[in-house]
Order: sequence, then C-alpha cells, then structure tokens
Amino acid sequence: MADKAKLRRVIADQTEDIPAILSRCRVERLLEKELRGSLSDGLIKVISGVRRCGKSVLAHRVLRGLPYAYVNFDDERLADLKTGDLDLLLETLHELRPGFEYLLLDEIQNIARWELFASRLQRGGIKVVVTGSNAHLLSRDLATHLTGRHKVFEIYPYSFREYLRSEERGTAGQGTGTRARAALASAFAGYFDRGGFPELPLIADKKAYLRDLYDKVLVQDIAVRHGVRHIRTLRDIALYTADNFASRFSYKNVADAYSLGSVHTVKNYLSYMEEAYLFFAVEAFSHKARQRVRLPRKIYGIDTAMLRAISVSGGRNEGRLLENLVFLELLRRGRSPVYYSDTRRGHEVDFLCRPPGGGAPDLIQVCSSMAAPETRERELRALRGAAERLGSSSMTIVTMDASGREKAAGNAVRVVPAREWLLEE
Repeated sequence: MADKAKLRRVIADQTEDIPAILSRCRVERLLEKELRGSLSDGLIKVISGVRRCGKSVLAHRVLRGLPYAYVNFDDERLADLKTGDLDLLLETLHELRPGFEYLLLDEIQNIARWELFASRLQRGGIKVVVTGSNAHLLSRDLATHLTGRHKVFEIYPYSFREYLRSEERGTAGQGTGTRARAALASAFAGYFDRGGFPELPLIADKKAYLRDLYDKVLVQDIAVRHGVRHIRTLRDIALYTADNFASRFSYKNVADAYSLGSVHTVKNYLSYMEEAYLFFAVEAFSHKARQRVRLPRKIYGIDTAMLRAISVSGGRNEGRLLENLVFLELLRRGRSPVYYSDTRRGHEVDFLCRPPGGGAPDLIQVCSSMAAPETRERELRALRGAAERLGSSSMTIVTMDASGREKAAGNAVRVVPAREWLLEE
C-alpha cells in the first residue's frame, strides 16, 4: 500500500518542476494546434514517441493555463506504485489540486491496467492526457478497453521546420535571394549534423548524450519491459541494425551472424525496438501479402545524429543519412512508405507512398548527388520502371543540393534539395 504522505511530497515536487519542464523547449510543435484544439472533445489524448523527443513538454504546453493536475510515473519514488494504489493517488491529487478538470499522466504505461483507471476518470468527466514511450503497449491496452474513446498523437524529434524555430531561424526558408538561400543551407547543415532531439543544443558532449539515450531505450524501454535476459545479444542486434540503416535487413542474416539458431529472437528484438521508436522497418511493395512478408525489409533510425553517434560505419554515409531523414519526414506527414524493388532489372525506388485519396502512388527517390551521369541515369531508370508498372506520374528526387526537372516514363521528375523539400506542406 502506498504511503499518502510520500505521494503528497512526490506530486508537490513534480508540480514545482513544471516551469522547468516548460523552459526546456519554447518551440511550438507541429502537432500543438491540433492537440490543443482537441482537448475539449472528451476523448483520452495519447501522446506517444521515443524518450526525450518532447512528449511531456508538448503536453504541458497545451495544458498551460488550464486547471490541470500532473503525475509523472517515470519517477523512482513511484517505482513501487501498484494498480491498487491509484485511488489513493487520485485522492491525493484532488487534495493538492482541488477542482482540476484535466489530468496529465506521464509515462503511465509503467502501471499495470492503467487503461481501466483512465477509462474510469474519463467516465467521471475528467479530461485525460497520457504520454508513453512504447507504441505497442499503449495501442494494445487502448484497443482492449478504450476503443473509440481515445486519439493518438505520435511525436518525433524535431522536423526541419521545428528545428528552424528552435534556432530562431523561422524565416530562413523565406525569400529567394542569395542571402536567404545561404541561410537556409547553413541551417540545414546544422540539422543534418545534429538531428532533432530538443535538448541536444544545450548539451556539451552531444555524442555521449545520444549514446546514453540510446542505451536507456535499450535497457529500460526494451530489456526491462520485455524481460530480455540476453542483453548482450540485444545490444549486438541493435548495433547491427544501426550499422545497416537505410539498407535491406534479413532476419536470417542476423541470426546467422550471431549464431542464434532461430530467426524468432531477431524478429522479437526488432519488434521491441520498433515499439520503443528506436528503429522502423519498411516493407517492400507487392500486391501480394505473402510476398511482402518474404521480401527483405529496410531499416531506418529515429534520428540521424543518433545514428552518427552509435553506428560504426553507416554514420559517415551521407546518402543513407539523407534517405533516413526523408523517411522520418514522411512519418511526420502521416505517410506509410514502402520501397519498390525490381530485382530482375536491378531497379529500386526508395519510397512509394499512396496518396490519401487513393490512386497511383507517389514515387520518391533519394540521392545525395546527381552530378555523375551514371548516377543520374540509374535514379531515372528506377523511377521509369516503377512508374510504368504502377501508373505513377508524381515523381520526386530529393538531393543534397541539386534542383531542376527531369523526365521519366513521359512524366516530369522534380529534383529538389532536401532543405526545400522538408519545408513543403
């Protein structure tokens, strides 16, 4: 049984921390207006994303000025809190914050059957906001008891637009003059190098910070949560994944490399890493579900700077880092990309995205430089083959610097620098 006096101290301390939390980030996130506008609809709001991407700050920003109470369950003083203690916690909150209408439950997935508690609060008229760092646990729990009564907001490290705001360069993307173009190129170089974790600019040893964050996700969000006993194997597979981002990933190759004997361990560990938002697996395009399952997937990481910090070799590959950056932006835009591969002809298109309204897919190719004629021809040949097979007319090549127009399969191919593409609506 929890001690009420201790709960009072913890909640009081956490409430006093709110101004410091808000001071960590004064940047308006892209999701902020939508989230704030939805607060009054009665649905439970779930903010989900990787550790330290800004979930708590976002929640406090949209609740600022409203009558709300707050509990952060990612606090060692609450580590022993059980489901049966939640009523006492609620009673304590009412005593300390009388009349609150909103309740922020930060990292609530640490408490078993939390969703029943949230559902009861909702039925009692309290507007609940939940944050969590594990997509699967949240979705599984919510689907079981809160179907149709919640809305999920997934948040990632800063987009380029958010990065510009954080650097107070909100106008860097405006104007077409030489100075404006140079400012935008300089800002993009910083973003490409430092990634999007909000706290990173304040950190002296950025690489150590990113490695520590990566390790916390592996240990606390994966090993502890899933009861992984062979942590060394988990670390080995995670490092292999990091070294092979933006590349095809075979479960069997990994199992053979570490003499695991079965691909199931690899599949499980990769699914845990996806749930914790550390890596993402992208399927190959196929009209046949069975073939999609058999084909290799491509793996992408949560942040380019983190990949630079933990990858042994891949962190120096500019083309793969750029491809990873484009993938993350597609996620932020709510797209569900797959990659296109024609093994017979040796063609590959990095991303194929179905338009929201249906129809032929958009094709997006990523190429750091098209200066070499053979590179230009290879990229256009792949787009031409995919476009002819799928009937696509929307084709884009995202580059580091090049811009212009090309042609493939009778249609225009837009060539655009990443710094401009990332700022498109």
